[in-house]
Amino acid sequence: MSLLVLLGLLLSGTAARALTLDASVAESRSKREDPLGNRRVLPGADKPRLPVFGEADEMDGRSERDVTLRGDAVLRREGSVIRGDRITYYEAEDEVFVFGNARVVRDGNVFVGRELRLKLDSNEGVFTEPHYRLPAYRGQGAAERIEFLGKNRVRFINGYYTTCQGESPSWCLRAESITLDEEQGEGRARSASLYFGNTKVLGLPVFYFPLGEGRKTGFLPPTFSVTTSNGFEMAMPFYWNMAPNYDLTLTPRVMSKRGILLGSQFRYITDRQYGELRYDHNPHDREYGDKRYTWNWQHVIPDFNKWRVGVNYQGVSDDTYFIDYSRSVQSSATRLLPREITASRRFDDWTVIARYSRWQPLLEQKTSAPYESVPQFSLLRDSRDVNGMDLNVLADLSQFRRAYLPGTSPRGWRAVLYPQISYPIQKAGWFVIPKLGLHASAYRLDDNAGNPTSLNRSVPIFSLDAGMVFEREASFFGTRLNQTLEPRLFYVRSPYRDQGAFPVFDTTVSDFNFAQLFSTNTFVGQDRIADQNQLTAVLISRLIDPDNGAERFRFAVGERLYFTPQQVQIPGVAANTDTRSDLLFAMTAQIGRFWALDTGLQYSVRDGRIPRFSVSSRYTPASGNIFNAAIRYQRDTLGQVDTSWRWPIAPQWMTLGRLNYSFLDTGLDPLTGAVTALKRGLVESVAGVEYTADCWVFRAVLQRYATSATDSRTTLFFQVELSGLGRIGNDPFDILRRNIPGYRVPNDRVETPSRFFGYE
Repeated sequence: MSLLVLLGLLLSGTAARALTLDASVAESRSKREDPLGNRRVLPGADKPRLPVFGEADEMDGRSERDVTLRGDAVLRREGSVIRGDRITYYEAEDEVFVFGNARVVRDGNVFVGRELRLKLDSNEGVFTEPHYRLPAYRGQGAAERIEFLGKNRVRFINGYYTTCQGESPSWCLRAESITLDEEQGEGRARSASLYFGNTKVLGLPVFYFPLGEGRKTGFLPPTFSVTTSNGFEMAMPFYWNMAPNYDLTLTPRVMSKRGILLGSQFRYITDRQYGELRYDHNPHDREYGDKRYTWNWQHVIPDFNKWRVGVNYQGVSDDTYFIDYSRSVQSSATRLLPREITASRRFDDWTVIARYSRWQPLLEQKTSAPYESVPQFSLLRDSRDVNGMDLNVLADLSQFRRAYLPGTSPRGWRAVLYPQISYPIQKAGWFVIPKLGLHASAYRLDDNAGNPTSLNRSVPIFSLDAGMVFEREASFFGTRLNQTLEPRLFYVRSPYRDQGAFPVFDTTVSDFNFAQLFSTNTFVGQDRIADQNQLTAVLISRLIDPDNGAERFRFAVGERLYFTPQQVQIPGVAANTDTRSDLLFAMTAQIGRFWALDTGLQYSVRDGRIPRFSVSSRYTPASGNIFNAAIRYQRDTLGQVDTSWRWPIAPQWMTLGRLNYSFLDTGLDPLTGAVTALKRGLVESVAGVEYTADCWVFRAVLQRYATSATDSRTTLFFQVELSGLGRIGNDPFDILRRNIPGYRVPNDRVETPSRFFGYE
């Protein structure tokens, strides 16, 4: 049936199933077409109007004024579908009235009710007794009335909102009015009440909640916890979105034992700088008897006249603040707070670094605080393939002092120049890299404990690194793999220089591991250069999946041979006189799709003992299911059995936990070296449960950890997460991430629906 025939049927009132209501083929003085002929602009209109299409059992109307559709009526315009028993469309006002079984599908959102009045272009109107679904947020609900306030803005009067499915939601937000603003990305409820089932659990005069991931000013969900140190805790964060490039979060934290602590976090970012300032203050800690506070300022200027400048300034009011207020073993063990400013700049292959670094030591660190560099200037060069050679240069000038231990330690200036040149020879299947360096240093000291205050030293260092790679095809348990055999030798030679009078500012004995086997110095730092005549031998074998290059298995064994005894030492640490180092073994394996294994072992050839070993494994058979188990041992220092998990125990129920148990009875004090008694028991433990429903999650986590050899802390966290609305209770995710390796925060973002969702 042609379009002209349909128009004729419309004007005569004859029944029809479909027509184009905005047909531009009819000639009229009141009409004019755009250049493409597919949109019409009414006289005085500022923009073209999209065509409207309709269908019904019956249609009648007046030309260019109104049209009424009856019986299974449908009206369509790009992005919108309107249905009802009777639809009247007024062309001049671009307004639609729907009577009986009204239904609107607009941009995927669905509204169903009794009657509707709506202006199509502006999306302004009223819907009576509606139910609605918002798939972009998994939201649904009902109201006495819906007010369409314009594009992407809607208000529900005397209604409720939930992300639960079905007619009996587990929770809902009821309010006198609920406004959803998709452009601003927020929801706002007035005279709001949160119901869980039929029980009211929270009432607020105004309640804001996010739509999507945007930043919005308002109160964040409250948090609750119980700790043995602070008692019952409640916090009510307030977020202030001050501008697109900076914001402020204020967090009053009420503790039944310690009073009120006000936490603040200010973040900022501009085209020239960015950073974060935190400050927490308790005007009177009832347990401590005085005010307590801490601050942390991180600031970065990426480009200040081509210099990168960074500030890290931290401080605290007293030594036990972190023990009393922290929520983790790591935080409670904080003993040094940095206060430094750094500036750096690159000039082609050269890098210039200037640093001023101080510390605030706490508790036992006050008697063994590290040196402060006030200031330090470094010049680095890293040039590759200069006529086939690689060139590295380190130049450093530093002044060292100990502000907390004045007059008890050497202090003064140190200058270091360390150029190195190497000539890499690399071919298919093998490589040889000879390297030669000269470490020269000079000290000018104000005090050196009776030793000379002017010292100089130069040590030439030669190394030769060589290795080969053999590869073959192999088959293990019916699986085709590529196997490698990779032997490697590393020789180092440096002569002896008497360094007994030199101070030790920033140097210690390096840890013995695979990376250190290929180091040109057995010390970390610039104050001691070891006399070396030694050869390292390492053998590595790997199994590689030829289809994707993934490494399925790796085994390594290494040892160092000493041709002459080492004489250079750090005070209090005996020099190495062995002819052979301990043997190092390491193995990693990916067993099947779900199980990973990582082991390491150090074996003493001299006495047949094992100074250190570790074994860890991870089993992840399904998404979110994790089981970790590990044993870590270091003679006279560490002995722990550690296991953690996130595992289902019933439909919708997960158990979360960690047990870290120390089994050593005695150990060496790291400061004095004396043998001390250690306490067997749990170093840290976590136990929790997680219940997941279709629209809410409940978590309860109990944490206990040692804050010292005699004291421990117990904390209870609980949280209810309402999908698409927010979380009520304390956030346990940092604790779970740290204690359960592989744990990831659940993704509560609703997937964006298909562009065809709700298409009718």
